[in-house]
Amino acid sequence: MALRFVCVETVHDTEDAKDDKRYDYMYVEEQPQRYKPYRQRHTGKPGPGAEVSLDLQFPDAYSWTLIFVGQRQHLFKFRYAGQEWYSLRRAHVLQFDAPLPFTSGRMIYEWSGKVWVDAENFNILKVEATPGNQEDRIQRELAAYRKSPRFLSFAMGHKPAGARYTVTFLNEFHDLSLPDQADFLQFAVDLDGAEQWGGQLTLRYNAYQFFNIDARDIMLKPAG
Repeated sequence: MALRFVCVETVHDTEDAKDDKRYDYMYVEEQPQRYKPYRQRHTGKPGPGAEVSLDLQFPDAYSWTLIFVGQRQHLFKFRYAGQEWYSLRRAHVLQFDAPLPFTSGRMIYEWSGKVWVDAENFNILKVEATPGNQEDRIQRELAAYRKSPRFLSFAMGHKPAGARYTVTFLNEFHDLSLPDQADFLQFAVDLDGAEQWGGQLTLRYNAYQFFNIDARDIMLKPAG
């Protein structure tokens, strides 16, 4: 079942910076409270097209709207981190820990980070996340990398690698905040522990359209 909204998703990859991809984007409920993104090539013309699959290493932006659903809250360990101003809004900041080990990275349950919640209407404003236990893993891999054999002055082992993921919810529809951008940044760590930029993928969302349904029912559908 497709939730009755569509928007345009633009994907910008620094590896191919001159060839942005645009998709018509929907969020589809495969099973009760189990969702997946649906994409087709954006042509600007009416009518259905063939589904396009993207092999992403991070959760879909809309997955984060489920983090506070009643039957899922207990999966995370939340800690209150205070209040901050974000995008001219006063926000509550909550830290959360990944309840599952990091594998594919496609589920929000594999990530730890912070979520900014609007203090007035309790909409999500921003999520910043890293793979669960990433800092500890990088420190272990860095120790092994420093002990690896060297050729001249070059370490022959594998550099530790990491990622950061940010989603902002600054598209407004009535009293809702909807995703406007997601950024996935990859990096490696050198012998000195400094980060080396490894590429970035940016997904932007605009041109939202809703069809004969209350938007709040879409985004805040109670768990069944």
